[in-house]
Amino acid sequence: MRLKTGYAHRFGLVCAFRLDRQGGGEALQWADLEADAEPKPHSAQGPIWIHLDLKHANAQRWLSAHSGIDPLVVDALTAARVTPRFEQRGRSLLLILKGINFRPGGLPMDMVTLRLWSDGERVISGRHEPVRAASDLQRSLVKGQGPTDVGDLICQCADLMTQHMEQLIFEQFDEAHRIGHLHDAKPTEDLVAELAHLRRVMIRMRHFLGPQRRALERLAASHQPWLSENNRERAGEVVHQCTQYIEGLDAAQRISEITQEEILQRSTEKTERRLFSLTVITAIFLPLTFITGLLGVNLAGIPDATDRWAFLLLCLFLGLLVAAQLWYLRRKGWL
Repeated sequence: MRLKTGYAHRFGLVCAFRLDRQGGGEALQWADLEADAEPKPHSAQGPIWIHLDLKHANAQRWLSAHSGIDPLVVDALTAARVTPRFEQRGRSLLLILKGINFRPGGLPMDMVTLRLWSDGERVISGRHEPVRAASDLQRSLVKGQGPTDVGDLICQCADLMTQHMEQLIFEQFDEAHRIGHLHDAKPTEDLVAELAHLRRVMIRMRHFLGPQRRALERLAASHQPWLSENNRERAGEVVHQCTQYIEGLDAAQRISEITQEEILQRSTEKTERRLFSLTVITAIFLPLTFITGLLGVNLAGIPDATDRWAFLLLCLFLGLLVAAQLWYLRRKGWL
């Protein structure tokens, strides 16, 4: 029995392959996928990988009506918001992974999700947004350099989803250092805002990498009969990579915190120097203002009001007073 003609158009099916166990695979269409839920165990034809675009009704309808997957698992595969997780029931498992967003104009913290389900004979994966890992896997199968079995396919997906994170973490380091060296080129408010955005990106990535590491640890420790020891070792290597990325993100976040503290400290010191200069100027001009204000009152009895040398002598006195104040401030170490 074949699928109904309603699936004849390609919408909802990103790609599907029947693996030839040699690194390649035969491309499949909707009409090639069997309608019955249970595949024949240990099929000589090779396992099947089905990659779906979960935004389309075709994909959701096929998962619900023809995939043979438990409805609770279907809900987990199609949920709009998910976090990395690993679950297994009998011979089947569910693995949800997060990866870097490579869409033009996308932000790294808007991580994309790949959802995987397998029973050892089929791998059904889904996404809401384009995932580079699935595209890379598809190209490797076309070239005959892809996975040879279901366990290898799942481990390659996990590996591809965690790739490129190291480069992004180094970019966070470089960005934090760059912002730290712009203390005179940009206002402090702009620098602090850039650092805050950078820290939000790192916190969001760290938020997803923690559960992802735990999910991959459970995958590496899984005793599914169709997962080979080599598959478990490869999953363990991906766990090690995730641990390094988490430590790198933690270090980058600490550097950004130190950079922000330095920027705020420099800003505070600059403000204090300006306030100190204004205070010194005020202290110098305070007695001068008092004397000139006192002599400027319109009352009789001001000494030497009619002497033609009085103004010159007053200016000389005020100059000597300023010089004496500067000498005193310098002696006290305030200048």
